[in-house]
Amino acid sequence: MKKYQRALGAAVTVAVVGTGMTLGTASTAQASAPSSSAPAHGSSAAEGDLLGSLLLSPTSLPLISGTPGVDSLLSLTAPLWNLVGVTNSVQWLSNGVPIPGATSMSYLPQLGDAGATLQAVVTGSLLGLVPVQAFSNVLQIPGLGGGGTTGNPLEVLQLGTLLGTGELGSLLQILDPVWSLPGVSMAYQWFSNGVAIPGATGATYIPELSDAGAQIWATITGTLAGVPVVNTVTAALKLPTATTSKQLAATSAATVPTTAQVGKSVSATDPTWDQSGVTNSYQWLRDGAPIATGKAKAYTLTPEDLGHTVSVKVTGTKEGFTSSTVDSNKATVELGDAPAFTTQPSVDGIYGLGQTLTAAPGAWGTGTTPTFTYQWKRNGVAIVGATAATYVVTVADIGSTLAATVTATRAAYKPATFTTSALAVNKVASTTAARMQARKVVLGKRGLVQVTLAATGLTPSGTVEIYEGTKLVKAYDVDGDRLLTLPKMKAGRHQLTAVYTGSTTTAGSTSKVVTLVVKKAKKHR
Repeated sequence: MKKYQRALGAAVTVAVVGTGMTLGTASTAQASAPSSSAPAHGSSAAEGDLLGSLLLSPTSLPLISGTPGVDSLLSLTAPLWNLVGVTNSVQWLSNGVPIPGATSMSYLPQLGDAGATLQAVVTGSLLGLVPVQAFSNVLQIPGLGGGGTTGNPLEVLQLGTLLGTGELGSLLQILDPVWSLPGVSMAYQWFSNGVAIPGATGATYIPELSDAGAQIWATITGTLAGVPVVNTVTAALKLPTATTSKQLAATSAATVPTTAQVGKSVSATDPTWDQSGVTNSYQWLRDGAPIATGKAKAYTLTPEDLGHTVSVKVTGTKEGFTSSTVDSNKATVELGDAPAFTTQPSVDGIYGLGQTLTAAPGAWGTGTTPTFTYQWKRNGVAIVGATAATYVVTVADIGSTLAATVTATRAAYKPATFTTSALAVNKVASTTAARMQARKVVLGKRGLVQVTLAATGLTPSGTVEIYEGTKLVKAYDVDGDRLLTLPKMKAGRHQLTAVYTGSTTTAGSTSKVVTLVVKKAKKHR
């Protein structure tokens, strides 16, 4: 067994450290190592630790003996101290929590202790010296069913351990325990000299200068649906004091690019150290807080980074030296580049009066699907109010070109726009009909022809020309229907057609042939 010391209040603690301790189904508060009034993280605990070990220290640790079990008496052998005249006080612990009234050299486990772990802490006091606490070995009290189990189907088969060099600024990592059941979710809390380290709730931790000389350990809480929570504690790791080894020093700062955009990768430029052979590790920060996925030299900026500052902590480590951490400059993250389409937007439908056109937004590469907005344009000019994905062609569009501008917006990126090809709107088809009011007229009289001009959706207007063969007889302005008076024509049969020449909105058309017979007047005898 190894020994370690840690400050608890005004006392120095000495405990047996093996591979850790399982705390059964105790609450999280119970799992955070033997309770104490330890100083806050970053206080002068290391100084008290050093003072206690120099002035008062156990030469042997307390030992619990006896058969573990309910109503089976356990005895405690007091520790031996390096100084004479030491007064001992005892406190028994169940799952790391003081047992009220259990302050003698023996203890009779009760029903409430079934399945728990028992331990004793002995505080040695000598006038004028810092009190020192020494922890005994740990005994597991069998559950009520016997066999040394807690009755909980979830058990720790192999305790979690800490991996790392134990140097200041060097990464520590928890090797998770092995559980008796699969699918266990784990939560972590790191401790320095018995005090929970704020924010240190991940599977890794980098000791800081304020941890110099402290004992570091972690609690692991296992959770599985349908069974009680199980808490376990790793073995403690004694960190060196700040003066144990020479600290690395950076001769140039770590830097990151000043231009940072969502979706782009930023890479740290390493600092220069005053020693060769230094290994660097990285921790990216968002507004000073660690980014869980930012532990490599390069980091790809995400939408969550937009508008925040990013920087990196670079920790240099080398055997025989105390690790050192330097901070880079900060870069403000801006909107990412506009997305690019992989399938360009398009318009489906017939470019004709009354027809519905539909804009298809296209495809815009990988990542989240953008949101789309639309603006229809006539001859390149935005049509007021035409901002839906569909558009119904109006009379005002005839003879013009229509196109749709699609804007794709992805959160944290600049918007992208694409305008479809401008296509002309077809003129409205027309029909022209001609009918002679009288098929026969006397020479010298004018014939009358009824011309009917029609188009779907509008009243066409323009010029109608009357032809006899290829000869233009006369041209007239027409707005819908009109009875036209033909010029005087010579005697004979005349084959006539009415031709509508069209307009800016309406296509031209030609009537069927109609016949006008002009007869000479009869002579009177």
